[in-house]
Amino acid sequence: MKEILFFVMCFSALIFMIQRLLRVKASQRFQSIDAIVPAFNEGPCLEQALINLLRNRYIRRVICVNDGSTDQTAQVMNDLAKRSHRLVVVHQQNTGKGGAVMHGLQYATAPYVFLTDADTYVPSRSDGIGYLLAEIEHGADAVGGVPSSDLSTRGLLPCIRATVKLPMIMAKRTFQQVLGGAPFLISGACGLFRTEVLRAVGLSDRTKVEDLDLTWTLVERGYRVRQSNFCIVYPQECHTLREEWLRWRRWIMGYSVCMRLHPRLLLTRFGLFSMLPMFFVAVAGIGLSALTWVRALQHAGPGAVPALLYPLAWMALVVFLGAISAVHHGRIRLVFMAPLSIVYLMLSYAVWIVHGLKSLVTGRELSRDKPTRYAHVVA
Repeated sequence: MKEILFFVMCFSALIFMIQRLLRVKASQRFQSIDAIVPAFNEGPCLEQALINLLRNRYIRRVICVNDGSTDQTAQVMNDLAKRSHRLVVVHQQNTGKGGAVMHGLQYATAPYVFLTDADTYVPSRSDGIGYLLAEIEHGADAVGGVPSSDLSTRGLLPCIRATVKLPMIMAKRTFQQVLGGAPFLISGACGLFRTEVLRAVGLSDRTKVEDLDLTWTLVERGYRVRQSNFCIVYPQECHTLREEWLRWRRWIMGYSVCMRLHPRLLLTRFGLFSMLPMFFVAVAGIGLSALTWVRALQHAGPGAVPALLYPLAWMALVVFLGAISAVHHGRIRLVFMAPLSIVYLMLSYAVWIVHGLKSLVTGRELSRDKPTRYAHVVA
């Protein structure tokens, strides 16, 4: 049933993308956007990320905010600022990502602001940001792109993550746009906003998932939030299961807390087709998986585990997703690695059981852990 629903979702997303491609072309308003990049201990990857933004023809200035870093982040920023007058360097005591972005926003003079992360590779020669801008020119107040995976840092886990990440995000957020009126999330790695809208709403540090809180606040206040699948960026992925656990813990606990912060959205069109399905799918998945495993182990023993992990329909689905990602990344091995993505499904279920449900009840989150950063490798 889930597989059928997903193929329906993919088909709907494809039709929507074709329709938007025919109607919306990349904007030609170059040098009309200020980019804001919050940076906390981003020394290994920061320079190349900033250089790419400075080379992008849509970006007028890049405002980088050093949020109290203790590594070489400040030195990287200062050295690069000597080479480009379009880089605005801001140093501050540590406040958190929301505080850093809002401080940087004080220096923005362009009518639009692009928010991204210091570990994110934004293609400098792509029209992706132009498609975000085109959506705003067609009436949107805020637009999200697609955070894919940066595979230049090597590693097994980034490749496994990449097998399903891109097509899943495209399908889910487009489907949410069609049914719920807005995507579930404008990722902190790739979002374009009207400057006056971002100033009016602000980015808060009251949760560890600032981008999700901001997206839901925009929807709650009646702003027009859109999704564009033609702007793809490449954040770094975690290389160890421990770091993946901590990252998924932050995401899931933050999601639970955000549902408590935005109860008025739950029974709206957005809540019924975006917020609640994500939660109920996780809960149903945990319950059905547990029931199926218990019964299978009772009747067939441990030998039933492989059959439970890799049913034919699920294998076909993930291989299909892996093929899409393989074409996009130009790496055929992603097709064969796609079945390993079950690691992330099991990981998310485990985090929900250990942390997510508790956060939903208590409204509390744990501290934010910093993943290891790697230098961008530019081919």
